[in-house]
Amino acid sequence: LANGGTACEDPPGIRQGTAGRTLYLAYLRDPSGNKLCALHRVA
Repeated sequence: LANGGTACEDPPGIRQGTAGRTLYLAYLRDPSGNKLCALHRVA
C-alpha cells in the first residue's frame, strides 16, 4: 500500500476456510488496478 496500492473488500484478518482451515487473508489492488489476495494458512 505504501507504493501506491489500495485496500479493497473487508479489512485484513483471520477467516475460516474449507475443511476447518484457518486463513489470514488480505485483499488489495496494485497501482495498475489488479486485485491481489495475500494468504497465510494459520492452521
